[in-house]
Amino acid sequence: MHETHIIQPIIKGISEHAQKEGAKAVTNVKLKVGNLTCTNEDSFKETFKTLTKATMLEDAELEITFFPGSIVQVLSFDVE
Repeated sequence: MHETHIIQPIIKGISEHAQKEGAKAVTNVKLKVGNLTCTNEDSFKETFKTLTKATMLEDAELEITFFPGSIVQVLSFDVE
């Protein structure tokens, strides 16, 4: 799971922000992922699903847009 080191800080950051806002759950996450991160969509989504178990992001839908680059950006996330 090469993606773990990329996804863990994203989960942590979104969780911390959502908790500060009083959210109960995160329902949707939109990311922009650089092709140079050497990941594919299926693997990224599977790792995200595994790492979000028992967190406020557990049932969040993940939307990924790939672009030429080497970074990962959180575009937006929705909360309840």
